[in-house]
Amino acid sequence: MNYKFKTKPYEHQLLALNKSWNKREYAYFMEMGTGKSKVLIDNVAMLYDKGGINAAIIIAPKGVYRNWSEKEIPTHMPDHIEKHIGVWNPAPTLKQKRELTKLFEVGHDLKILIINVEAFSTKKGVAFVEKFILAHNVLIAVDESTTIKNP
Repeated sequence: MNYKFKTKPYEHQLLALNKSWNKREYAYFMEMGTGKSKVLIDNVAMLYDKGGINAAIIIAPKGVYRNWSEKEIPTHMPDHIEKHIGVWNPAPTLKQKRELTKLFEVGHDLKILIINVEAFSTKKGVAFVEKFILAHNVLIAVDESTTIKNP
């Protein structure tokens, strides 16, 4: 694997990444606090670098979804990857609306949509995600999947 990490992985993270990075479907059944977010971000970066994807959707519960744009991605995403991150807001300010609109601009940067699980209970949230998926070659990830395991 020829990949330049921004943050050095632990052995178990490297093992998980080696097993998962090129799979069509994969789940990280790792214990809490073992660095699943870092592995996922490295996986996204590797697939983007190889031309496998040009976008990602991170779905997480309302209480933690902003953590992805504010902490996890800035900490672990390699600096050489140009990216645009849009954080879902059902009633966006003008500035937030512009940021979400940029997710559909043509370019070579990685587009990342961060959205809360609860948005899928609204037509507006579902429609936005459908539009995003149709516009890009997307990796979809669910954080804290226990929040959506039952209908």
